[in-house]
Amino acid sequence: MKKVFLTVDLEEWYDLEYLSGFDLKSSGVEVIPRIIDFLDMLDELGVKATFFAVAEHTEKNADIIREIVRRGHEIACHGLDHKLLYEKGDETFREEIAEAKRILERVARRPVIGYRASCFSMDRGKLELLRKAGFLYDSSKITFAQHPLYRYLDLIGFEKVDDLIYRDGEFFEFEIPTLKIQKYSVPISGGGYLRLFPFSLLKALINKYELRHENFLIYVHPFELTAMNLPMPGGLKAASRLRCLIGRKRNLKKLRKLILHLKSKGGEFRTLGGERGIWLSSVKGGIPV
Repeated sequence: MKKVFLTVDLEEWYDLEYLSGFDLKSSGVEVIPRIIDFLDMLDELGVKATFFAVAEHTEKNADIIREIVRRGHEIACHGLDHKLLYEKGDETFREEIAEAKRILERVARRPVIGYRASCFSMDRGKLELLRKAGFLYDSSKITFAQHPLYRYLDLIGFEKVDDLIYRDGEFFEFEIPTLKIQKYSVPISGGGYLRLFPFSLLKALINKYELRHENFLIYVHPFELTAMNLPMPGGLKAASRLRCLIGRKRNLKKLRKLILHLKSKGGEFRTLGGERGIWLSSVKGGIPV
């Protein structure tokens, strides 16, 4: 293993698409303020991460955002809200990403150059709008046709400059890793799969993945990093309840074991924005040196 990117989609638990039909904001239960234990764990392990923040939550959690920055992590953008991009028109998207960037940079007191679409709902047209808005990288590409919310992101014109990393001019795309098992691509690096798989199985799948790949990327969410009770709404389908709750209470310990396992295999943890800078400084004529 060469490089590992740990990423956090800094959103609230009620932003989950499975819960979008319920009014849960008024419950007063929030998970973003509970990530301090996670930050302490990263300090202990010497790991820096990239936090993709939903802008509408950041002013209320300005102290958390600034603590993330103070500890040396990167703040990137996860949209103004957590709605799917294919439900937004181009003009709405253009206005929202500009506003989200302004909010995040004001709160974080740092440039915000990276973006990740909610539920990986990015398409090529909106990717071009993102570039024009001043973002320098995106991390919304995933190959997982079985998921009804995800979208295929066309990268025609990009060159692959490293495992999971694509470049077009000075703009970069970071891919979410999946493992091909027979005819299916399985996300093994985060979300519900990280919570669902026993660690022994997860480790075996990552070892299999490493036979064909050099880099790895992990994505997690604040609700997966705390064992606090979440008030699931009445009327929620059993499958959706399972997706929200399965494996949460032990997930922080599992993530710690995963980080240590990747480190034992030589993985060097880096932020996405830092990696973009490394690539820009180490290419001549589009060819890595």
